[in-house]
Amino acid sequence: MHYDAGLDDLQRAIADQLATDGFIAVAPDLLSGLGPKGGNHDSFPYPDEALRTLAGMRPEEALRRFRIAFDYGMKLPRANGKGAALGCGFGGTSSFRFAAEAPNLSAAVVFYGMPPDPPEVAKIHAAVLGLYGGDDPGVVATIDPTSALMKKLGKSYEFHIYPGATHFFMSYQVEGRNGEAVAEAWPTAIAFLKQAMK
Repeated sequence: MHYDAGLDDLQRAIADQLATDGFIAVAPDLLSGLGPKGGNHDSFPYPDEALRTLAGMRPEEALRRFRIAFDYGMKLPRANGKGAALGCGFGGTSSFRFAAEAPNLSAAVVFYGMPPDPPEVAKIHAAVLGLYGGDDPGVVATIDPTSALMKKLGKSYEFHIYPGATHFFMSYQVEGRNGEAVAEAWPTAIAFLKQAMK
């Protein structure tokens, strides 16, 4: 699930890496049909135009579009009946929310995304992995309450906080200790997904 800026080269590279790591990776472009002349992310002449267009999309519409892509992936011949969501930032928030919306989801990986509202958390059936930068106070403040609620409800929520890493540490690997965070977080995410997708 791509971040706020849309399905750009970085987000495609994350999908490519998931495929290299052995998964079927489907990377939907939420901006399909919304760009100039009905185009997608690549049709916007400037990245900020794509960002503004995506910011105007209702969360329910984003989840509906992600659901279509998820259902498509689950029907592919090599699919084993288990599916997961993975996203960064806006995509991480969407991944966490999708865990509450898709009862057949096996796992959700949340890179520095926000949790759903408490009533939605009760609907989560998937195992959730959260990966966060320590220098991201707005997001870090949500972790302990979310962990306590997930535990109270009997939900699976594992999280890691990487000291010195910022928000968007997957995107800006030269800031702070972001490179170290990526080096630890990506293998953690892949191990989690492999366990959940058995």
